Amino acid sequence: MLAGASLTLTASALLGLAFPMVVRFLLDAAFVQHDRAVLDRIAIGLVILFSVQAVLNYAQTYLLSAVGERVVAGLRAELFSKLLDMPPGFFAERRTGELTSRLTTDIGLLQGVLSHQIAEFSRQILALIGGIVLLTLMQPRLTVTALGVVPLVIGSALFFGRRLRRMTVGVQDKVAEATAVAEEAFSQIRTVQSFVQEPAERDRYGERIGASVTAALVRAQLRGVFFGVLTFSTFVGIVFVLWQGGLLVLEGQLTPGELVQFLLYTITIAAAIGALASFFSSYQEAVGAAERVFEILEMQPAITDPVSPVALPRPVRGEVAIEGVSFKYQRGSSLPWILEDIDLRCAPGEVVALVGP
Repeated sequence: MLAGASLTLTASALLGLAFPMVVRFLLDAAFVQHDRAVLDRIAIGLVILFSVQAVLNYAQTYLLSAVGERVVAGLRAELFSKLLDMPPGFFAERRTGELTSRLTTDIGLLQGVLSHQIAEFSRQILALIGGIVLLTLMQPRLTVTALGVVPLVIGSALFFGRRLRRMTVGVQDKVAEATAVAEEAFSQIRTVQSFVQEPAERDRYGERIGASVTAALVRAQLRGVFFGVLTFSTFVGIVFVLWQGGLLVLEGQLTPGELVQFLLYTITIAAAIGALASFFSSYQEAVGAAERVFEILEMQPAITDPVSPVALPRPVRGEVAIEGVSFKYQRGSSLPWILEDIDLRCAPGEVVALVGP
């Protein structure tokens, strides 16, 4: 599926790069050659080109989305399986709502990148490389002008990307806290309602949600500044290309069709740079979510099954005895002992309960 998606994506990108060249011939046929037959043939060719490109876009979008969805489903199942293997002490230190948030919200961010944005990233990379090559072959002088904004865009992406990554982790932490509060209230709803604690729970949840909104608004401000800088630098580059290309038309070195062709390639490159910078922003946010997911996936459980377990002698009587047993969550921690020097014997068929804080 990945191979098929790569082939259709490459073919679609190449057809997209052919569009400005066809437009050049169309405009020159209208304004320079004044040939109606050529104009008609080129217009029909453009319709066919767009039809083929539409089919290719459908194929690559479906194939990449299918692969991404399966990858995310596998990752979600692996994370759930890992959580099931963690010892009780792990859950004593972490809220269930936080773990649920990692299983849903964090992996949801990864799902967006894997299912949709990788396809867009690949398409824009091909458009950027192809556009630069074609521009260089046409007019090296104008290519230098068109690429003058690239250092500014890359610098902005690196500067803002790291900050967006940190802020996204903070937002996800706040959302996880709110989810934990909701999960606690729902799981103990009888206790909450018995003690008439609905207002207190509303306030507690509202406080957590407010904190997540505040963090998200700060992230939105940073993202807005980033895209403002990106838009300004991109369109300033297009203005300089138009101005320099217009001078070449006045000097007779370019036809109107060639100028429009060059402008379309410049816009293609500018759009690709902008899309890649946007993808970098989303990528940094997804990296923050991935860190939270893989933090759990890479954990080694403190309690594991023995390599060579000893089989129970047969027949099993069902009598259980413990002598001088002490227990606490996480050995060496400052947590209190849950059991301390306990002796206990349970006869077959007997039910024994240990009750305490």
